[in-house]
Amino acid sequence: MANLVVVLTYILVSGIFISKALANLNDIIFNGDYEFIDLTYPFDEHTVYLPNTKNFEFTKKIERFQNDGTWYSSNEFVVGEQAGTHIDAPYHFKATGQCVGDIPLDKLIIPLIIADIGSSVNNDSNFVLYKHHLDFMLNDNMGKPCFIIFKFGWSKFYKDKNKYLGITKNNTFNFPGLSGEVAEWITSSYKNIVGIGVDTASVDPGSGTDFFAHKTFANAGLFIVENVKLDQPVPEYGCTALILPMKISSGSGAPLRLVAICPKQIPTHF
Repeated sequence: MANLVVVLTYILVSGIFISKALANLNDIIFNGDYEFIDLTYPFDEHTVYLPNTKNFEFTKKIERFQNDGTWYSSNEFVVGEQAGTHIDAPYHFKATGQCVGDIPLDKLIIPLIIADIGSSVNNDSNFVLYKHHLDFMLNDNMGKPCFIIFKFGWSKFYKDKNKYLGITKNNTFNFPGLSGEVAEWITSSYKNIVGIGVDTASVDPGSGTDFFAHKTFANAGLFIVENVKLDQPVPEYGCTALILPMKISSGSGAPLRLVAICPKQIPTHF
């Protein structure tokens, strides 16, 4: 009987501590000092996708009022894995790489770093990021795991598909991307970076054909997030990324809901 009392007391006390820990976390996140920033484009008829990728489409729509007056809606849709704001799993370019469903949560809920290189890009669709553009340094979250997004300043063109993709008369593409040099540098020197994001349609330059950055990141086990919505200010550090793809167990990629939880910025101008 005494042992039972001890066990029940332990369970009760443990439950109290767990409840307090959860309450404290909620108090921190929802105390008004943080904001949730959606970095995801909607999936609809305007969704950006590259060739040979199925665009978002409702294949069946049921929308009606029932006989009793209640509303009922149920739809079916199709969309390519690599359309709109999406994740590329390592399996996308590595046969033995992780599929979407294999990526652990501790890589998907993670500190976020924004590398704003927009001033170097200066709206140049031919821009390719090399090491010298970054002064040979990256903010790498002091060596702790993180997800880094390169901000080319391209989100402002998203609503103009021709400009965003840089579609030419020959149906080729032209938009900024990462060089193979930068991809190799990141994977060899920044082992704590678990994923790479870009506010363009591909981590590789639009005019490229070798997909060197894709292959380099996949071989190193990094995932990629493309078409990140960065048309509003996001702090360059101090945020947490919620990278929430559809859990397609054997997928090479998946549609994604990307959210940044950031400390609210104190206005400096009134």
